[in-house]
Amino acid sequence: MSLTSPGAYRTVLEALKAPLPANAPPGRHILIEPGSYPNTGFRSKGDFVMTAVEGLGSVTLDGRTVGTIEVTGKVTLQGLIVRNWSDKGLALEVAEGTILAEQCEFMTRGRIAVRASRGANLTLRGCEVQEGAVVYSASSGAMESTTVSGTEGNAVAIRSGSTVTLRSCQITDAGGHGIWATEGSKPVIEQCTVSGPVNSGIRVDERAEAVLRDCEFRGTGRTAVVAVDKGSVTADDCLITGAGTDGMWVATGGSLTARRVRTESPVRAGVVIEKGTVLLEDCEVLKTSSNGIFLTQDANAAIIRGRIADAGNIGVQAVAGARALMEGTTVTGGNVAGVSVEPGAEIIIRGCTMADNIGRGIFTCLDASVQIEDLTSVGNGRPDLFDYDSAANAAKRAPSESVKEAPAEPVSPPPAEPEPAPPVSQEPVGGSADALLGRLEAMVGLAGVKREIRKVANLQKVAEQRRRAGLPPGPAIGRHMVFAGPPGTGKTTVARLYGGILAALGVVEKGQVVEVSRADLVSENVGGTALRTSEVFQRALGGVLFIDEAYTLSRKATGTDFGQEAIDTLVKLMEDHRDEVVVIAAGYSAEMRDFLAANPGLKSRFSRTVEFENYSPGELVRIVESHAVKDGYRLADDARAAVLAHFAGQRRDATFGNGRAARQVFEGAVERQAQRLADLPELPSGEELSLLVAQDLDVEAGLAARFGEARDPGQVTDVLDRLAAMTGLEEVKREIKDLLDLLASARRRRAAGLEAEPFTGHLIFAGPPGTGKTTIARLYGELLTALGVLAQGQVVEAARVDLVGQYVGQTALKTTEVFQQARGGVLFIDEAYTLSRPGGSGHDFGQEAIDTLVKLMEDHRDEVIVIAAGYTGEMEGFLATNPGLASRFARTLTFRPYPVEGLVSIFVAKARAADYRVPEPTRQALTAYLTGHRDRFREGNGREVDKLVRSAITAHARRTEQLAGTGTQLTTEQLATLLPEDIT
Repeated sequence: MSLTSPGAYRTVLEALKAPLPANAPPGRHILIEPGSYPNTGFRSKGDFVMTAVEGLGSVTLDGRTVGTIEVTGKVTLQGLIVRNWSDKGLALEVAEGTILAEQCEFMTRGRIAVRASRGANLTLRGCEVQEGAVVYSASSGAMESTTVSGTEGNAVAIRSGSTVTLRSCQITDAGGHGIWATEGSKPVIEQCTVSGPVNSGIRVDERAEAVLRDCEFRGTGRTAVVAVDKGSVTADDCLITGAGTDGMWVATGGSLTARRVRTESPVRAGVVIEKGTVLLEDCEVLKTSSNGIFLTQDANAAIIRGRIADAGNIGVQAVAGARALMEGTTVTGGNVAGVSVEPGAEIIIRGCTMADNIGRGIFTCLDASVQIEDLTSVGNGRPDLFDYDSAANAAKRAPSESVKEAPAEPVSPPPAEPEPAPPVSQEPVGGSADALLGRLEAMVGLAGVKREIRKVANLQKVAEQRRRAGLPPGPAIGRHMVFAGPPGTGKTTVARLYGGILAALGVVEKGQVVEVSRADLVSENVGGTALRTSEVFQRALGGVLFIDEAYTLSRKATGTDFGQEAIDTLVKLMEDHRDEVVVIAAGYSAEMRDFLAANPGLKSRFSRTVEFENYSPGELVRIVESHAVKDGYRLADDARAAVLAHFAGQRRDATFGNGRAARQVFEGAVERQAQRLADLPELPSGEELSLLVAQDLDVEAGLAARFGEARDPGQVTDVLDRLAAMTGLEEVKREIKDLLDLLASARRRRAAGLEAEPFTGHLIFAGPPGTGKTTIARLYGELLTALGVLAQGQVVEAARVDLVGQYVGQTALKTTEVFQQARGGVLFIDEAYTLSRPGGSGHDFGQEAIDTLVKLMEDHRDEVIVIAAGYTGEMEGFLATNPGLASRFARTLTFRPYPVEGLVSIFVAKARAADYRVPEPTRQALTAYLTGHRDRFREGNGREVDKLVRSAITAHARRTEQLAGTGTQLTTEQLATLLPEDIT
């Protein structure tokens, strides 16, 4: 391709449309001679390579269309400058295809320069992107040694589940965030530098998970690293310097794990944590103008080793509601104090050093929960002060006492939020009472709920009218409620509307809704529960306190459980502030009855129980349609009929997901529609993109268990053959065959229009080690996948260490992360009984892992199979630790110790797999050896046999090498045969 050479193509489009010579290999290679090629704008589905003959800077492709280059095939771009001069145009648009751009430059006048979407794989290597962002949406790929600079908004956006690796990249002067990871994306960012963005260096939100390794964030306009809205950041060996507000900020369910991260000279604090979980290991926080580390409401932090130095205010400050562990940490140079612990905070300080602080080394207030072990506090400007009562000291101070003479104690408010801060509670829903009642009426279904809420509202209206008429308002109306019913029926949404209605009627002052669960009310420390419950209650004054799964407060979680203390504290607070707050307790109907019986005062205070019933099939269809309309889709008539038939066949018992199930149906349909449209030869129209048809609404798709036909009968046969070939385990094989028969029967009954019990595949594997439990679990996963019950079939193996954390809040996070990995497959928990045993410290969180697991099994009951394995006796104790466990496991499969003949069979099979023969004399010696050591092999079974095989092979090698050393020429038979003397 050339502007001047005779016979050359003049445009890219001509070159792409030119017929290929006979016998030419697939694809084409377009060589472009130097020059500027105006009016370039093309779309291609083919495979090609496009190269600037004389390298970068010699060829410029200019366009003004929607995309200068739009490709969907397998494409390589080399040495090109690609520009787009349209305000809404892209330099490079990649959909579906696999594209490699090497040594290229991309520039645009629009906000986005390069975009990959719809499953594309895009790699930018040694490229430069100017003035427009790089966007990965539902795609994958890599950016290597690439520069992105001068964007109007975010420089790199990674969204919609994209998996992208950034390595050795430079991101400079972004008008928004340097990197934005959102919507479940999982970027890995290595050896990259982000400098000078107007906003954050990197923001991770909406369940995205970012890994940072050896990165630098310099001169960010606001906080350098942000993890919010359940976003997760893991950062190793990174440097943060000169942040415009704080070094790192974690909030609204975000999490951060930082190892060897250095944060230096932020304008404000080094690390701010609120309603999030943070682990800092070997980190440094230096030269902050405010606090080094600031822990505010609902912060959970572990600060292990590391150093906090030269804080302008306080090295580590914990305020009410914060929980922290400091271990082996050094705090120096704090202007006011090294560590400050305010009332309502909980902190453990173990093996730490407070040295050379300008103020005190450590300062704690009354009503703070503080445990200190092995503290070194030396060289500080003022003595340490414990149990300081700021209120009492302020009262004692004479009016004439000057501020300078008063002790300058570190009770400081949290700094202004570096980002729009999440409210501590849900803000009251605005509007008049009638408008809010109208919104309630507009919700799908819930006729009984609406009737009860309107009844309370009418009583309040009339009471107010009586007051205005000079009449007594009438008897006190019970406003506290129990919301009872299955999940997904709108209990939280109704609670928020109820708070707004009461505020509009003047019943409560503000109408905010504070949403809490057991973890927000119950502490692991003596005395901590009453304090924590009171603090939460104070936040709800003037509004609504909504306690989700309130029944868990009346279930004992550990030997020293404080759930009952939370209930008793709550009852007293409801009495003391009966006109200032409305309490709503929510949960399953049966469990809530047990909850009300936990304290004699509860029933009298909760005078109304509002039952949230399962949605009808028609109502569930309307919910699916509401999701569709909200996101710009609509259901075709056949799709609507398919959804209705699906929900009509569902068993809507107390565990049915209701609104959650409807949302999953919609999300699965969108995913299937995307796969269908991606295969079209032409770009789909707007009508096609917005219409969901019955073909898309395979309502059994996604990660949930399905009841259609087996998707791979050949694989089913193969797995069953492998199962049958395993030595022994006849009882286990029979149980699995029974499960498969139940599944097949359920499918036949559904096909005949009969009621069928849902397939419950969770299992207990009970027995000693080495009996094949892990192998059977893997085969079970394969089998259920081939049968169409599981979507993916992966087996995630976990033990106690993978599920249980070391500090408050970490266990639920770890258990959830492991469970998420297993969705669509099998979660195999080995030695599960250890979760119900104390872990050796005063604060054991094994029970928290069990409770979290039970809830996850309920929330995702059709998406994962859980197998818990361990010794028979111990597993019975494990099932007794939570009332919901035993009902969730379909059956227990007993793995009995192998008899001697079974152990011989295993030995022979393992030896054969290693290409060794075991003749009859050796088998007799093996049988005698196994019989003589029966107790050892009864405990270890296959594991001990595996050791014996390795020992025999070693003995064989020693023996044959000795023969070879004597000059004997070894035969193949000698090299491959195990003799009786090898069995030792």
